[in-house]
Amino acid sequence: GDQTGSLEAGKLADLIVAESRRIVALLDEVERFGDTSAPRLQAVNVHDILERARRSILLGGAKARIATDYDPSLPPALADPDRIMQVVLNLLQNAVQAGAGTPPGTIRLRTAWDGALRSEGGTPLPIRIEVEDDGPGIPAHIADQVFEPFVSGRENGTGLGLALAGKIVTDHGGLIRAESRPGRTVLRVSLPQAGRLAGRGDG
Repeated sequence: GDQTGSLEAGKLADLIVAESRRIVALLDEVERFGDTSAPRLQAVNVHDILERARRSILLGGAKARIATDYDPSLPPALADPDRIMQVVLNLLQNAVQAGAGTPPGTIRLRTAWDGALRSEGGTPLPIRIEVEDDGPGIPAHIADQVFEPFVSGRENGTGLGLALAGKIVTDHGGLIRAESRPGRTVLRVSLPQAGRLAGRGDG
């Protein structure tokens, strides 16, 4: 009858809309990927960014518990707030997808001071942000490459989320690392501290 026809058409329309959205999102990520302008570095309170990202993910309807464990004595990072926001959102979205099940997983947002870590160039990277999830873990065969474009552990993942995060952190002179086993995946972002590298003016 006509009704099954219109149901099928409706389903197809939904599918097309969903696919178009995915393509738009992909192009958006690709475009950000191609953005080679230097980050606008300033003193940034990473906790403000983490809280904004956390609210944004929960408002977006994510079924996850996001627990926080912040080091209140952490000094400001030297970073571009919008881009670090993008990094945190990408890491959180990944964590939400990793823990998407019943019951939904718990994500932990943690900050810590790490006095020992340095970049390859020798810059101290003491500001550490961690996003931990209790999902299935990153598949072993891609664990080394999660920060490369188009590598994804999800069926329909673009594989750009973590690559974009990796690129932004690298542009900041920071480090990003993944540590994963089933039931616990930690993504660590390490950034320079503001004020330690006082340059001459804004450059």
